[in-house]
Amino acid sequence: MRLLAVAALAATAAALVPPQSQRRPLTPRQGFFDSMKNEKFDDKPKGGAPAKKTVPVTIGSRTVQAHPNQRLKDVVRAARAPIKFNCENGKCGTCENKVDGRLQRICTMAVPARGCTITRK
Repeated sequence: MRLLAVAALAATAAALVPPQSQRRPLTPRQGFFDSMKNEKFDDKPKGGAPAKKTVPVTIGSRTVQAHPNQRLKDVVRAARAPIKFNCENGKCGTCENKVDGRLQRICTMAVPARGCTITRK
């Protein structure tokens, strides 16, 4: 009986050990990085997004570039122009100046597609 138990255990253990005839691959496997070995991350995609056009905005004697439909209030602040903003929603009239010859409130305007000129009242 003991002999049968020892033989059964030996047969079971022999089944778990891989046979010596299996060969290891020549290239080592590194897991996740093997799937990306043919990828190139340095190349930029062809085509890409076209560059956005800018238009000139003249504030007094200074000319800056801005994107069409950008808030005019942001352009004026970036240019450090001496225009004050109080309520910033167009109710008080503090920022009122001439834009292309017409009296406008700058805090509610967007940059026109052709650009603009801002002068004092």
